[in-house]
Amino acid sequence: MSNSEVKRLSDISSPRRKREYLLSRTLIRYALKQVFALPFNHWDIIECNGARFRINNLPTPVFYSLSHSDGEISFVMAPKAIGIDIEVIKSRKNLRELAQQFMHVNELNCLGTPEEVLYFYRTWSAKEAYFKALSGENQLSTVLSEIQIWPLLNNGEWQQTDLTDEHFSRIVVMQA
Repeated sequence: MSNSEVKRLSDISSPRRKREYLLSRTLIRYALKQVFALPFNHWDIIECNGARFRINNLPTPVFYSLSHSDGEISFVMAPKAIGIDIEVIKSRKNLRELAQQFMHVNELNCLGTPEEVLYFYRTWSAKEAYFKALSGENQLSTVLSEIQIWPLLNNGEWQQTDLTDEHFSRIVVMQA
């Protein structure tokens, strides 16, 4: 592990989150080893304060994204902008209040149905994945509540893969 990864790990106090962090770094290195046929310990992963990690020594340009929730970890790579988000699905008493923080007014109108919990998490995951796929381009100026995610993902410029089940919302968003 790089010095910045060791430092990041030492800053994590929860044993569960430490384990998740170590597993995520193992998954990243394993995926990179498989794709680029370079040794497991070859990869220079740098933690960045307030931003996602960087892989300094990629042999070719590649986009990547990492997500984890409640013990599930996923890492994706692609030749185009890509993002992934995983959220554990659970009942929430303040669902509408939380939704108002990231949903467009038209998306909020879809709440109040028997499927609202699933819709809430799928929309949240889709927006988070899209935000990650932007990876710094317009990220800071993007306000998630101003975006209607489903028309955006169905306009031909972006593709989305929905791997949601009864336990986790999993969305991958990639530039077409």
